[in-house]
Amino acid sequence: MTHEQYAQHKRQLDEPLRAGIQLLEAAHQAQVRALDFVWMLQSGTGLAAPPAPVPDAAPREAVPPSARPEPQVFLVDLVAEVREALPDLPELFTGADVSAALGWQPERASLYRALRQLLVDGDAVLETRGSGRNLSVYRKTGG
Repeated sequence: MTHEQYAQHKRQLDEPLRAGIQLLEAAHQAQVRALDFVWMLQSGTGLAAPPAPVPDAAPREAVPPSARPEPQVFLVDLVAEVREALPDLPELFTGADVSAALGWQPERASLYRALRQLLVDGDAVLETRGSGRNLSVYRKTGG
């Protein structure tokens, strides 16, 4: 066996390993989201539990950016980011304005829950309820 054949066989073994790790991480993230959802429903706060710090057992091999899954954002963190962006928003704003102010596009459901939390806390009021392609319009309360 030549060195080139050895390297090729090693690459062929490493590819399924990386794919399996990515699948395992995605499954873990889905389980954590489900746990957060159960916590949110049972706690009655409407907020997901903050992540518990877990030390890494061993450093992981670098994953190329294209294969890296999106980082998980918890609702409490998203609500805090939206609150920080609130002064930069116009008096009347939509979810698209919030995403532009954040500089990234959160998941639609997460953004809706964060905006709902702003309504509950009195930081904004619903000016116009969205329907179909018409976006909901919110008004800052200054609270």
